[in-house]
Amino acid sequence: MKLYTKVLSCIEKKVGLSLSELDSKDPVEISEHFYRKTGKKLSFSSEFPFIGRGNVLRDGLVSNERLNNDIDRILGIK
Repeated sequence: MKLYTKVLSCIEKKVGLSLSELDSKDPVEISEHFYRKTGKKLSFSSEFPFIGRGNVLRDGLVSNERLNNDIDRILGIK
């Protein structure tokens, strides 16, 4: 348990947000926070090649609101 709390405190120190704050924010808000903090754009990379449909994040991070609107449009709800 001691190691767990130490890992959490290191994450909070590096990121500048608590674990509960990270959990409550969407990826766009987290990306904006990192940009304000570091001046660098947040990016994701993988060590493994993906074969198939290509990069699903080619347009960048998508907010929860935009994702919900797209799903509603596809399902014909809105």
